[in-house]
Amino acid sequence: MMDNQNIENNENEMSMQDLMDLYDKPVRIGQIIKGKIIQLDDKEAIVALVGASHDGKLVIEEATVDSEGNLTEVLELGQEIEAKVIRRPQENDSFFILSMVEMHREEAIRDLRAAHENNETVKVRVKDAVKGGVVATYLGQRVFIPASHLELHSVNDLSVYKDQDLDVNVIEIEEKRGTTRVVASRRKKLQEDRIAQEASAWESFEVGQTLEGHVERLTDFGAFVNVNGVDGLLHVSEISYGKVGKPSDVLKVGDELKVKIIALDNEKKRLSLSLKALQENPWTRIEEKYPEGSVVLGKVVRFTDFGAFIELEPGVDGLAHISQLSHQRVESPSEVLTIGETIKVKILDSSEENKKVSLSIKAIES
Repeated sequence: MMDNQNIENNENEMSMQDLMDLYDKPVRIGQIIKGKIIQLDDKEAIVALVGASHDGKLVIEEATVDSEGNLTEVLELGQEIEAKVIRRPQENDSFFILSMVEMHREEAIRDLRAAHENNETVKVRVKDAVKGGVVATYLGQRVFIPASHLELHSVNDLSVYKDQDLDVNVIEIEEKRGTTRVVASRRKKLQEDRIAQEASAWESFEVGQTLEGHVERLTDFGAFVNVNGVDGLLHVSEISYGKVGKPSDVLKVGDELKVKIIALDNEKKRLSLSLKALQENPWTRIEEKYPEGSVVLGKVVRFTDFGAFIELEPGVDGLAHISQLSHQRVESPSEVLTIGETIKVKILDSSEENKKVSLSIKAIES
């Protein structure tokens, strides 16, 4: 039965007529009622209700949507609460059965409708992955988010969103057969965030900056690298000083790397990036690395009518003139050499300024 001492303060402020009106007024199913917690354990609370002839009972499943928790972690003894009446006292149970979950669900539906009408975001928690999307909750109300509305790109594994808090826009809310169907989307919020992030990034970009990014996609002519939310072009010619056939030969989607801004156009929103600008130019101090008269190993990389180019290191190809291929007369480099072959060559001359190294094969032939 209700403990009158627990509502003594309320009664002291009321006249006798007020009290009679209060207690004569029946408690209805669905009514929101106030009370104070007078007993509390892990699974249920007993509540002295204001204006009711019986106390109320609030079980953990009706106190919080997280029914696996401990009620003493959610509520406190002596705490004043509001809850919705979902059952009147019966012969075998003299308590009004209360629900904070159902009260919050009504609030949730009001909030979700307002968010839908005002195009505002709400924060929901994902509970599970289902066919075609994920199920989230907002104050106990079920909210469905289609897979196509979770990201700006396709998603393969929906389970990664479980227990995550997401900011979403309500795109559909409908009453049907006594239930409220709510569908939400994260795409609009992500698009707005991306636009804001890109605007901020463009304000901060400067030629010469070194930034960290990741490879978004690959093409035959280069790689698009996302830096601070903006996709910049890393042209194949800017990947390395060495020869790169296709970007996919040396990079893959998702690779994290540091790049340097070598050009930008704020008006056209074009950003040019370079990897090799962060590497030492292989032609620097070439005379020291390959002094005249030294013998080194090189790889045959291509032929011309006038000789063969030998790669000494990535980015440094030396020329062995056709007259330096052999002591014998050579009509074509392919007569004595094979592409990909590793051979010894002698340095005849090297120049950092002209980016040239002259080589000889016949100079080391016995």
